[in-house]
Amino acid sequence: MKHTKKILAILLVAAMAFSLIACAVSEEESADPTPTSAPTSPPTSPGQSGETPTEPEGPGPDIDDTISTEPITLKVMQWELDNQTMDFENLWYYKQMEAYTNVTIEWEVVKESEWNERMNTMYLAGLSGLPDIIIRPNDSLNIEEYGVTQGYFIALDDHMNERTMPNYYPRLAMNNVTDVMRSSDGKMYYIGYLVAQDINHEGHFFMNKTWLDAVGKAVPTTVDELTDVLRAFKSEAPGAANMWPMSAGGGLDHHIQGFYNYFGMFGVPLQRYLYAHIDDSGKVLFPGYMPGFREALEWFAMCYAEGLLDPDALTQSENAWNSKINNDQVGFATYLRLYNSAWTNPETIENWISIIPPAGSQGAKVPRILELPQYGAVLTVANEHVARSLQWLDLQFATEWMMTAVNGPIEMTDEVIALLGDDISPNDDGVYEAPMYVENGVWKIRYVPENQSLYKIVPINQGQFFAPGDYYFDIYDPPPHRIERRENAIKYNNAGVMEKYSYDILRRIITMTNEDDAERQRLFVDIETFMKENITQFILNGVTDSSWDRFLTEAEGVGVARYLELYQTYYDEYARRFS
Repeated sequence: MKHTKKILAILLVAAMAFSLIACAVSEEESADPTPTSAPTSPPTSPGQSGETPTEPEGPGPDIDDTISTEPITLKVMQWELDNQTMDFENLWYYKQMEAYTNVTIEWEVVKESEWNERMNTMYLAGLSGLPDIIIRPNDSLNIEEYGVTQGYFIALDDHMNERTMPNYYPRLAMNNVTDVMRSSDGKMYYIGYLVAQDINHEGHFFMNKTWLDAVGKAVPTTVDELTDVLRAFKSEAPGAANMWPMSAGGGLDHHIQGFYNYFGMFGVPLQRYLYAHIDDSGKVLFPGYMPGFREALEWFAMCYAEGLLDPDALTQSENAWNSKINNDQVGFATYLRLYNSAWTNPETIENWISIIPPAGSQGAKVPRILELPQYGAVLTVANEHVARSLQWLDLQFATEWMMTAVNGPIEMTDEVIALLGDDISPNDDGVYEAPMYVENGVWKIRYVPENQSLYKIVPINQGQFFAPGDYYFDIYDPPPHRIERRENAIKYNNAGVMEKYSYDILRRIITMTNEDDAERQRLFVDIETFMKENITQFILNGVTDSSWDRFLTEAEGVGVARYLELYQTYYDEYARRFS
């Protein structure tokens, strides 16, 4: 693939390229004024005009597959990380897109912690409350209910083709990615988000090696050894003031640094998305019934009583927890990775090391993730510019635009240098080098600007990205933080601590009927509340035989048996189909 040198320099070329496609619109549309700065359809790669894609047979007169160049405004509901505050409206990346596409975005930015609530209010408002596009809707997107049944989202099959989405559309044929993207009616309602990384888990275990050395302890491999280490941390206080041997953040159930991850040390791969685990024999189990669950709670309660556990670990925000890590106030935690993360203190990366989760009597078992397409964007039925919307999204999948969105530009401009400010420095020749470069068709990372300053110019993981392995591994030389995660995945797999069957099979592959899925959701709400309340109380107040018996009785009362039955039925069907 031919790559360009920089996005800004290609706008004129793009306008010429798009004029070829503009000739294909209807006579009525072509009579409208056409701004010379408004491209109508992105080429395969920014700046590469190439040939106009062959137009497939049109699906029918009611489908908007003609492409105008008039300026339009789209309303976008945008997901944002809690630990970032971005100016999407003025972000350099989207300003380049606006100039390139003649599409202006009216942004509604919603924080991750507020996302589900905002989605619920949107649904309650009905059609009048819908934006044109929803970006990164995560797990709040119930396609079966709001796409198939309610009809809030547009089925994209008849709208996507090599003209409207010349970058994204061909990748759908790679690595069987569409197997999990179709709903019960066989249609595809969302644009996928996929970063093939060859990884298998999210919450990775880390320990402060500087503290370990200070107290003269080796890396613990069992929970008993870990207990000795945490007690040494407390008694000898090798860290900063107000230190805690063990902590967590982002909420009790956060999938990366939350408390749920610690249950994995006791053979209970607990995660936030569903309260079910597929054992090695294919039986769906409730985590609260697994042998290591009580053992874990008793150990957590002991840690809390002895002052080994940060009392804020169950409730503190992600930012508060990150601050403690960066200030050398924590000795043991789970997180996604060391490099290019919110652990911004350089000494933190030097002090902390990756470890295998210390194992309790049941052995360690970490939740396994599958690299499947997630929700990147949906178009709602309020959208009157479907083709233009798809093209606006598709531009972000062109290789240069997509890689720029995550890693920064491949050539610096005065504007970008000014925006990044003190977080970048010139080389010995006084030249500001770009974070990325292309060598023999392969995209490579030269450096990552400090202090996560790329968020000042590009959306990182809050934009669009779709890179199946057959495409991604041919065009990308991953940076250290990607290599780190892959090596950690290999490490855990070789150590035998990964659950055999991923919970993603239940979460994202099997498809229940609308009626069964509605029942599952109702049960999940009750079970989630029940589990969070009981886990918290057991940690704070300890576990007795009477309180444990009450837990088991109340678990039946909130519908655990029926919840498991639903998952088991659909999993058995899945297992038969793919055996």
